[in-house]
Amino acid sequence: MTRISSLRLFAVTLSLLVATAACRNSSNGDDDGSPDAPSGDMTIQDVQNDATPAGTPVTLRGVVVTAIDNYGPRKGNFYVGEPEGGAFSGVLVFGAPLDQVSALAVGDLVDITGAEKDEFSLDTDDATVTELAPVAGGEMTVTKVGTGSVPNPQVIDALAIGRMETAAREAEYEKWEGVLIQVTNISVNSEIRPVSSSAPDPTFVAFSITGVLEVDSSLSEIPYSTTPPPFLTGGDCLASVTGMGDYFFNYKVLPRATADIVLGGTGCPAAEAVGMCTDGIDNDANGFLDCADRGCRNESTCTVDTTIAMIQSGAVTGGVRLNDVVVVGWKTFPTNIQGVWVQDAVQAAANQGVFVFTGTTAPPMTIGALLDVTGTVAEFDVNPQVGDKVTQISNSVITPVAGTPVTPMPVTGVAVSTLNQIGTAGEPYESVLVRLSNMRVMAEVSPGDRVQLTNGTDTIVMDDDAFNYAAGAYSVGMCFATVTGVMTTNLFDDERRLLPRAGTDIVTGGTCN
Repeated sequence: MTRISSLRLFAVTLSLLVATAACRNSSNGDDDGSPDAPSGDMTIQDVQNDATPAGTPVTLRGVVVTAIDNYGPRKGNFYVGEPEGGAFSGVLVFGAPLDQVSALAVGDLVDITGAEKDEFSLDTDDATVTELAPVAGGEMTVTKVGTGSVPNPQVIDALAIGRMETAAREAEYEKWEGVLIQVTNISVNSEIRPVSSSAPDPTFVAFSITGVLEVDSSLSEIPYSTTPPPFLTGGDCLASVTGMGDYFFNYKVLPRATADIVLGGTGCPAAEAVGMCTDGIDNDANGFLDCADRGCRNESTCTVDTTIAMIQSGAVTGGVRLNDVVVVGWKTFPTNIQGVWVQDAVQAAANQGVFVFTGTTAPPMTIGALLDVTGTVAEFDVNPQVGDKVTQISNSVITPVAGTPVTPMPVTGVAVSTLNQIGTAGEPYESVLVRLSNMRVMAEVSPGDRVQLTNGTDTIVMDDDAFNYAAGAYSVGMCFATVTGVMTTNLFDDERRLLPRAGTDIVTGGTCN
């Protein structure tokens, strides 16, 4: 991992993704097998060796510049490698004087003095990532000593590595942290998406590929637009992706230019499919084994008929099939986090609502429509170290049920002091349609986004994730006779929120304290 990625994430309020993050234990690190820490001038392999502790002064001689960060709001970091290449032969350089970095070009041979080994990490990940930083209390010096050639990218077999057990896969990718690598004939496993969903930055995007790898735009543009056609999409076959090996919650490839992503591959792995779902192999190396894979969602051995109430009680996990559930609302923003809320019956009830995640695909948008849903039960979170999770159905297949839509009825009479609780008390109402009476606007927390409501004693936040009301539409002091919406959990702020679905869900008048 590099601070190229981490600084950009901090600038947009850390999120992810997304995602299903692979984590390393920092004790597993970059060990090349040497038993003793070196002294004096080092090779990059010495730096990457776990026997060299963080804080060790480092001098490198005649290493080659392999990539320079000149993209996005954070610039000035660069990578260096040993001219002969190979495993453990590259490292990120962070915090060098910008005037020295600006004079560099890819292919320059440099000496680096006044540096020390750093193991950078975040509180939310137990992994550390090796980089060079200025020695404590001093300044790094980068001196050009000649011109060389960047080693050819190391071609790695992402399909074979992705099929490995987690520990073996991580050990293999560890060799290529900071090294120029190339993966060939890989499938795109997700749409291009902003790395942060709370503050989307169209210049900082990512997509996943074969091998449980992620490609992001830390070093160069990955074309992204919400207007079709996209640069690439899930299911595409890429001839290759070349870039710097990296780690930040996921193992990564960081292209140095858009041209490093070569479209039009012809030898990508076949997607997991019915008949391959019980062999104990992640056949397409996308990080989802057998029944957990989207391609197995229609495999009869992978799903069980159940109810939302059974899912929310924890009695049923894994692959599920829900029949004749009722649509109570939908979410379409941001475009990479779309889905539909459903409940077991016309009348809402505690523990009988769930979010069906549809990724970048627009969900069914008819309130009261009946659906059959298959997918995998997941407990989604963006920060596993803190707060609550959201129960959802992922890898979903939604089938409309013929018939006239019904009118879903909300739960009424539940105390605000229960609904707003992030812990056990509020949990039964996650994804449930509720109605509150006589609520007054106490404050606009974020104009056009969040509004704080009060009944005179307790407060709850109303959000615009399902109904995009305008800034100032609900001014301080307004009284609502009723507010109807789906209860959800904002995982970034660890807060329960009420989501009206339309203007008609907010009825003015009433008697407010």
